[in-house]
Amino acid sequence: MITDLDAHDFTFLKDEHFDRWPGFARPDIHRWLTEAGLKNVSVDCAGEACCTRSTCGAVSAQISIFLAGGMK
Repeated sequence: MITDLDAHDFTFLKDEHFDRWPGFARPDIHRWLTEAGLKNVSVDCAGEACCTRSTCGAVSAQISIFLAGGMK
């Protein structure tokens, strides 16, 4: 099982929160797990979101979180 943020365009998260990447596209995650040989792959919403504001307060982000997994 893995969990991370869905892909997003909030650049302030990289600049202010030092995020290394802007989340992941669920189809990419599904493909990677399938290509790794996992079966019964699922990539679904975890039912939660990451929420924050920029330091100046002008921009806010609400990004859904996914949960992915499969069986080896």
